[in-house]
Amino acid sequence: MWHRLRVTLVVWLAMIGLDFVLNAAIFASLYQSGGPFMLTPLEAFRRIPLGYLAFLILAAAMVELSFRLRTTTVAAGVRLGALAGTALGTSWSLGLYSVATLAPQTALAFAFIWLSLLTVAGGVAAAGLGGRPSLRGLTLRVIGVDLLGAIAVVALQSFGILPTLTP
Repeated sequence: MWHRLRVTLVVWLAMIGLDFVLNAAIFASLYQSGGPFMLTPLEAFRRIPLGYLAFLILAAAMVELSFRLRTTTVAAGVRLGALAGTALGTSWSLGLYSVATLAPQTALAFAFIWLSLLTVAGGVAAAGLGGRPSLRGLTLRVIGVDLLGAIAVVALQSFGILPTLTP
């Protein structure tokens, strides 16, 4: 039980790091030109904790699913996460597109974000569940990748290659 809780926290860290790279780099322009569907950058910034809470719920679900299915290799975890991400991202984006004023490109971007987040979550969950009882190495790798992603995004924003969103 405690081990799964610790794995969940590592998965959550991986999801937060990937979300930052995806939204601050790849999809930053989406938030600037999202139209009436999107919140203002300031309001979106205020609601970030709610998004991270959603990631924690998904991280716990992915760890539990991986545990119950005995998914203990990274490859199997990536496959499980990709399947879950495809199902969730596609159905959520289609449902949202059917009732909201978002562009098809925005719906596709959201589907890609969920696919990416859950694919990473599945891989990290399986690595944490199938590895040693200590999660130190996995945690350090996740933190390292998160830091490299954040440094790259900030550097690219500083050079004007990526747009910045100011709250």
